[in-house]
Amino acid sequence: MILFRPRGYSNRMRARTSFLTLCFFALAPIAVSRAQPTQQPTQQPPALAAGQMRLAKIEFVGLERVKQEEALAASGLAAGQVIDIAAVDAASERLVQSGLFRNLNYSVKGTSDAATVVFKVEEAARNVPVVFDNFVWFTEEELRDAVRRKVPSFDGAAPPGGAMTEAIKTALRDLLQSRKIEGAIEYMPAADAANRLAHLFTVKGAGLRVCEVHYPGAGGIPERELVENSSGIFNNEYSRTFVASYVEATLLPLYRERGRLRASYRTPQAQPLSNAECEAGVSVTIPIEEGVIYTWERAVWNGNHAFTAAELDAALGFKAGEVAGIKKIEKGVVEIKKAYGRKGHLTPGVRSAPDFDDANRRVAFRFEVDEGPQYRMGELFITGLPEIETNNLRGRWRLLSKEVFDTGYIGEFLKNSVPEFGKDMMRAGQRLPPFKIESSITPNRESHTVDVTLNFKPAPTPTPPPIP
Repeated sequence: MILFRPRGYSNRMRARTSFLTLCFFALAPIAVSRAQPTQQPTQQPPALAAGQMRLAKIEFVGLERVKQEEALAASGLAAGQVIDIAAVDAASERLVQSGLFRNLNYSVKGTSDAATVVFKVEEAARNVPVVFDNFVWFTEEELRDAVRRKVPSFDGAAPPGGAMTEAIKTALRDLLQSRKIEGAIEYMPAADAANRLAHLFTVKGAGLRVCEVHYPGAGGIPERELVENSSGIFNNEYSRTFVASYVEATLLPLYRERGRLRASYRTPQAQPLSNAECEAGVSVTIPIEEGVIYTWERAVWNGNHAFTAAELDAALGFKAGEVAGIKKIEKGVVEIKKAYGRKGHLTPGVRSAPDFDDANRRVAFRFEVDEGPQYRMGELFITGLPEIETNNLRGRWRLLSKEVFDTGYIGEFLKNSVPEFGKDMMRAGQRLPPFKIESSITPNRESHTVDVTLNFKPAPTPTPPPIP
């Protein structure tokens, strides 16, 4: 007979299982031995109470990445233990809480004196990396070794949820205490520089101020220039994740503006630094891999209908052989979106991906265009003017209802037509007070029309200077 139990069961099921367990154990064979006159009697193990069993073996079915030893340690069970169904339930709960498994059930087979528990498991999502944020007193390997003493299977990653993060936190706390380093260990789920999920462990209260920054490998951009652009790192408390994000957002664009599109950096390293200028500080080293300078080869367009490839090339503004600076590419994409706006496409999307020719140090860019719906002119609303002036100005508006909307027309109207309107009013002997004009558009995503509002607000009167 086999007892089977999924994780999570009712009290009625518990009572029924206990009854089956008692019946099963009552039917289990009993071994009888006869004492030999020349031998001492063999010491018998303690008798089992009703519902108890002696555990002979623990098996796991469904392991892929998780090792048998790791799963066994997480269960808290061991061969030779006397257990009952409640103990197996508790073990299954520990397995789920470990974060190693997202689903499991178990069965019990054998006899009361030699029971085998079989856990059928479904492993949790793939482990995510563990980041030691500001442990400047230790190497990465020292930190991993400290964690392995608590979690032998640790390989630099941990399950997305569960109890392993608490074990890592305890191991790091013990490591700090062993070196008499002050600070509390804090844990939080976060994202690394590539926006991937990570487990972030930080020493709070360490007071690690960044006093030096070095960029070995810099050459195409002098290290001095990189240091000058590192003001967000200096004199702030050290954080490896912040430094990495800063380099990604601030320094790598300097390389990509110069055509070094594959510039990258290795993991920032930090060491304690204490001198007359910086007491209890940190020296940070960020190795740079600059890569080569790429020149422009061509653009490849997909998804464009309102404009030809030649028209988009002209808006992008690149010539073959020109340094492929990322800032110019980004500026060209902005111009392309403006051009689409002038044809009624208010929400164009432009995604790009490079195709590198490393042998010739050239790059072609593939652009995927999503033009989006085309909008037309809806209603024009003019507020803040008397009725006569409102009607006069409305008559000068040339973008008629149902015509293709042009996002650039509003600016042209305010620049040309409104000043001319003011001059005409003056020639007619009417003077309008100074106005501040606010413009806004309201797209209707169902009818694909755009309402325009021009709000004339009296300009604030300047305050005269005080009389001496």
